[in-house]
Amino acid sequence: MTPEKELEKAQEAKAFLEFSPFAEAVREIEAAILSGIKQSAFKDSELREKLCQEYRVLQSIVDRIRTYIETGKLAEEEIRRKSIAERIRSIL
Repeated sequence: MTPEKELEKAQEAKAFLEFSPFAEAVREIEAAILSGIKQSAFKDSELREKLCQEYRVLQSIVDRIRTYIETGKLAEEEIRRKSIAERIRSIL
């Protein structure tokens, strides 16, 4: 993927991650899962394991979106360096 496409993907990912309804949904789901873990009976390890798996999936989704954002930062730097190199070439 080109740096420009990576940057575009990162900008979309950042907008999505910061989109209020999405961010609120993630917080609510996370709170519900953690509450379920805390309130589960000590002997109900199967329920806690299922809730932990759900928590990991939720975090994996958010982490993947954050990875797109970080990749975009690297792409932005690459674009900036190319731009500087092109300006130097045009001067010389």
